[in-house]
Amino acid sequence: MSANNPRRRRALRLVIFNNSAPLLKMLCEWFEHHGYHCDTALLADMRDAHEEVGRVIRGHRPDVVIYDVGMPYPSSWDLLEVIRTAPALQSQPFVVTTPNKRKLEQAVGPTPAIEIGGRDADLRRVLKAVEAAVDGSGPPRM
Repeated sequence: MSANNPRRRRALRLVIFNNSAPLLKMLCEWFEHHGYHCDTALLADMRDAHEEVGRVIRGHRPDVVIYDVGMPYPSSWDLLEVIRTAPALQSQPFVVTTPNKRKLEQAVGPTPAIEIGGRDADLRRVLKAVEAAVDGSGPPRM
């Protein structure tokens, strides 16, 4: 069942992490337009992202987390890996985005990240990945 199906009983909850406030706003508006409830967190404002990301996820209890891996790619990817493998978050579905998939993969190897730059096609790919995570037809965690 897709997120914009009127038979759905509650709006599915997303938590979106990104380093760009304008992109966070755009993503939240996009997903709210498609029937989701969004909470956002600006990674750049976090003093201890490892602790704060986990706290935000546990506090909001989202159906799916959208997490943007930005520069510097190796440390940003490593942080994501530490967060998503924490015992309390191991079953949490993640959709991973990045502003530059080629550079990310040069730094860390192949990833399931979706490159986003604000184009409609990018947003549709992220929406499809979120719907697959919610419906269980996509990868269960990332």
